[in-house]
Amino acid sequence: MKEQKRLLVNLIATAIAFAVQFGVNFILTPYIVNSLGSEAYSYIPIATNFVGYANIVSVAVYSMTSRFVSVEYNKGRPDRAEVFFNSALVSNLVVSLALLIPSILVTLNIKHIINVPDNLLPDVQLTFGFAFANMLLTLATSAFGSVYYVTNRLDINARRNIEGNVLRAVVLIALFSLLPAKIYFLNATVLLVGVYLVSANFYYTHKLLPDIHPDLCKSTWNAIKEMLSSGIWNSFNQASNIMLTTLDLFLANLFAGSVATGQYSVSKTVPNFILSVITMLVGVFVPQLTIYYAKQQKEKLANALSYSIRSMGFLCSFPIGFLLVFGKDFFHLWVPSQDADMLHWLSVLTLIPLAISCCTEVVYNIFTVTNKLRTPAVVLFILGIVNTVAAITLMKTTSMGIWAVPVVALVISIIRNLVFTPVYASRCLHMPVSLVYAPIVRGMVCTVAMTLVCLCYRTIVHGTGTWFTFLAAAVICSCIAGVANIMVIFNKDERRRFFSMIASKLRL
Repeated sequence: MKEQKRLLVNLIATAIAFAVQFGVNFILTPYIVNSLGSEAYSYIPIATNFVGYANIVSVAVYSMTSRFVSVEYNKGRPDRAEVFFNSALVSNLVVSLALLIPSILVTLNIKHIINVPDNLLPDVQLTFGFAFANMLLTLATSAFGSVYYVTNRLDINARRNIEGNVLRAVVLIALFSLLPAKIYFLNATVLLVGVYLVSANFYYTHKLLPDIHPDLCKSTWNAIKEMLSSGIWNSFNQASNIMLTTLDLFLANLFAGSVATGQYSVSKTVPNFILSVITMLVGVFVPQLTIYYAKQQKEKLANALSYSIRSMGFLCSFPIGFLLVFGKDFFHLWVPSQDADMLHWLSVLTLIPLAISCCTEVVYNIFTVTNKLRTPAVVLFILGIVNTVAAITLMKTTSMGIWAVPVVALVISIIRNLVFTPVYASRCLHMPVSLVYAPIVRGMVCTVAMTLVCLCYRTIVHGTGTWFTFLAAAVICSCIAGVANIMVIFNKDERRRFFSMIASKLRL
């Protein structure tokens, strides 16, 4: 029960943190689009994506820091955990210094890399500069961020993220109110939040991990090699994920032009928010899976994995299913100056893969938990190359234009998430593949149910032309589908525990 309670606390805190972040971006995005145009808005995610390109180099070590420190610490070997911590700290500092000059060169020469109108060039350069500065700061200090994973106190991390986003919102409102609107305001405030979060990470590492101290002399080459031997495959994964999910805006900018890229960027805004939800929710479940694996509690690991998959499908079904039906209404209300119909169908092609990946992303993290990363990395890299080549070919040789990007990504996502990931994860865990597929199917059924409820509601109630009627539709459909889904994916004992924990938190 204690573990279930900790999971719920982490889940609620993470959800609130995301809600605050979503609220900030939800309010500001239409303002930026209306003030600067969708073309200008597209450079914000492009800058973020360039940071992802740079992270291909750094992810090899920092992606495995939490895993190795957590396993050693929870096995009762704090001295060994401290070695991994400091080895990661040294390697991340070195990589940060190595990336400093390339980051400066890319920022100064961005006009020669992507299409940038002359009137936006200084603004875009500052946008990229702040994005790279935040990346370097976060990378150099990332070892301290592992404290929440190691101690399974993601609720603390979520609270700090809430505070950081509130701080960001206040500063952004002041900047947009007092100064002419600029793109770089968003990334400048992200850097501000980064400084705050790094400070919090220092404090909580000292408080929650008193046995681990930053001491560069305790780093060892053997520990770095051990993390690199596994983490190098995460670098492949990072490169593959870029080709599968974030290179699309860069390719669109080159082959479809900045205007079409702006439209596609706006259409991906909400799907990207949902992807952020998936990433954060997965982060809630994985620490406990790692602890079970470290303690060799195989039955608990299998049960926790099944529960995590089903929970992900249940939670993500609400926004995905609703926007598949009411996406056009949403874009019409949110960015009325844009083509709502086009934005809706572009987002649909992005939402369908999310309906699948929300259930399989926890499964994919089993490769990290079990430290079996090579085969998934190679497969994902091959799929990434196929995705990129196919998208470029279709954009250059057909009239599909920007539509080629999400269509190809949809096909590749189905292959990755429904064919490879469940099969290989079952091999890593030495369990029947049916035990992995079963909760995935049940999780996906939740989105189908939510979509059907929304279609029925739309048939009965024709209009959602105001925010009130739109939100009313969301609440009504979610309640109906939620009741049905919770009966399908959770057993009686899980439902009882779930509701009792919710009641205790609400002090009912």
